[in-house]
Amino acid sequence: MKIFGDYHMHTKASDGRATVGQLAERAAELGLKEIAVADHGCGSLLFHQTEKKFAAQQEEIARINAEGGVRVYSGIEASITGEDGTLDIPDGMIAECGVLTVGFHRFLQWRYVRREPRFLLVNGWGSERARGQDGLKEYNTRAWLNALASYPVDVLCHLGHRAHVDAAEVCRAAAELGVYVELNEKHIDAIEECAEEVIASGVKFILGSDAHSAAKVGLFAQVEEFLTRHGIPEERVCGIGAEPVFRPKKGFKRTK
Repeated sequence: MKIFGDYHMHTKASDGRATVGQLAERAAELGLKEIAVADHGCGSLLFHQTEKKFAAQQEEIARINAEGGVRVYSGIEASITGEDGTLDIPDGMIAECGVLTVGFHRFLQWRYVRREPRFLLVNGWGSERARGQDGLKEYNTRAWLNALASYPVDVLCHLGHRAHVDAAEVCRAAAELGVYVELNEKHIDAIEECAEEVIASGVKFILGSDAHSAAKVGLFAQVEEFLTRHGIPEERVCGIGAEPVFRPKKGFKRTK
């Protein structure tokens, strides 16, 4: 299995331990053709991207790409903050990013917790029994569908991690929009629970190591086992058998 792309990694702009240059250098050593940086959105509690850091990162990525070698996509790993699908990043940053990755994260700032306590506290900190309470899965599903309807999302990351959704319904919507479902090396167990529904939806997949250091770039042992176990053809996976096509975002302004 020849891997050429890794589309989810973090830098010092959020909770990573490497620069964009160090990540690109490691990717080149591994023979990768392209990578995507996806630092956490502005609403993360402690380590997060900001408009100022994002602008500097854009300049760094432009310099690296101008030099040739590994192609670097500028991305953001945004958090869904509640039932209406609102993300924790401003429209202006979305309009400038190349890859918009979206998922659930429980370490968000208090302003988001106060607005949607059920979404963030029960999903994020509740027991498995609490997260299985009546109506929560449907509530979560509406959040994902609203995010897909409101933003130019490219990737759904670690689907099913902590916040359970109707995977079939979410993935059908993603497939219609050309949104990829991430095969996340750190959280592949989350998608295992709904693998049959995700695969049957026809959605395409994309590789994401979720590397927080250069040493973790391009490592996909768990993902490779998942692909083999479920018989997923390589041409359905961006980073192995297919190249990704990311949605246009220039001039984006949320209207829903």
